[in-house]
Amino acid sequence: MKKTIMWALIGSALSMTNTSHALSVLEDAELSDVTGQALFSVVKETDASQGLDFFKLGIDAELSLNANIKSLQLGCGGENGAGACDIDISALSLGCVVGASGNCITLPTNIAGQPKGQDFDNSLSNQKELRDFVLTNPFFQFAIKGGDQAATREVVGVRVGADKAQGPMSIGAMNNFSGYLTGINNLYIQAQTNVAVTCKQGTANCSDADASKYSQDFVGDYGILAGGKKQQYEASAYLGVKNAEILNLLFGAVTVEYRDQTINTAAAQRENLGIVANGNRMTQVQIHGLQLGSLVDEVVQNLTINQMCTGHDPGKCSAIGTDTIGNTLLPLLRTGIKIYMKQETLKGLNLPVPEQGTLELDGAYSTKLTNLLNAYVLPYNLGNVHQIDVDSNLFGIALTSLGNGIRFPGFAEDAKATKGWSMYLEDAFTININQPLTTLMSNIVQTGLAAQGNITMLEQPYRNCYGSMKFC
Repeated sequence: MKKTIMWALIGSALSMTNTSHALSVLEDAELSDVTGQALFSVVKETDASQGLDFFKLGIDAELSLNANIKSLQLGCGGENGAGACDIDISALSLGCVVGASGNCITLPTNIAGQPKGQDFDNSLSNQKELRDFVLTNPFFQFAIKGGDQAATREVVGVRVGADKAQGPMSIGAMNNFSGYLTGINNLYIQAQTNVAVTCKQGTANCSDADASKYSQDFVGDYGILAGGKKQQYEASAYLGVKNAEILNLLFGAVTVEYRDQTINTAAAQRENLGIVANGNRMTQVQIHGLQLGSLVDEVVQNLTINQMCTGHDPGKCSAIGTDTIGNTLLPLLRTGIKIYMKQETLKGLNLPVPEQGTLELDGAYSTKLTNLLNAYVLPYNLGNVHQIDVDSNLFGIALTSLGNGIRFPGFAEDAKATKGWSMYLEDAFTININQPLTTLMSNIVQTGLAAQGNITMLEQPYRNCYGSMKFC
């Protein structure tokens, strides 16, 4: 029936008597002046290493999308088990509402400490226009196994993508991800002054033995020494590490503990660190290259003592236990401080702390701890990722039946479309950890948020609805 209709149309076209619509012969010279472009194109690539042929059916067009999907669930049940999906994303938006700043507007947050985004003015007057998610030259790409023989030819995978995908993508919650996802992490540690090394007296999990002597202002005379007492100023923040002795002079006549001092810390940073998630039904990405051991060494090497009050009476200080003497002795103290801080960091990350050998020098032991922390790969929960700015020529969703997956043309060397449904998102997002040292150490040592994959929060999703609606 379809062939009959097609030939009828062709016959009608050829039988037209109006010369203005009739087909005419073009000479070679005339033909050279004619240009044209097919709407559809087919490209074949062969990958002998996988034994696959790839056929890409492309559309020469630009597709602009602005869409909200309440729940995107692909590959649920079956081999995954009841309720488990290859891809499970809630409140997925393609596109955003742009504010007067020219940036996508971030939805409001009521969570303390959560970043607000570049433009967080959600007022109606600030909602200027929509920004689309644009697919340039979208295509279907088929993976064919046994393509040389018609009897064995088999479609083992299909990918939906585009030569270029660009635009904002928002995620309410990424519950499961399969495929390949990469991003960038930047760690910025802010400089601080007058920071207590231990915890604040009277706060949760702060014992009297650990409490800093700088948990409150000392009310008394000003001056280095006044009536046998030293003026103490309340610390600006608290690192929260456990108290320990770091120096013992004159057979215990003068001891220096962490609770005896406040410090000034310098800024430190790690930039453009790789984030990789590659596999099935993942809930976390991995942050490589933090070099936490070297980071502790750097912070301790650049710290100075702000206040110091040695002695067991928090209201009285030894005459030689001053910040001036402390900074003079600091070169002797740094190795011990580095060791202790690294031991606390290892404990906070639920990593074993090796014992120091009887004949093992402090320097060698400190290096051992540094190496252990430098090798640590920090997990980060995908549930924290809400904003993705896509700018890729490999973005797409694939479905394959092969157990070992398929590496489609252009994929990174270590990337594959895994069995079932998968997504390819390269350089998709940035995690900026921008915190003072006290917050960072608290999240590592005290709260355990770092080991749990929640070292920092990220911005809420972009707004993609006009008015007051959060998701439409």
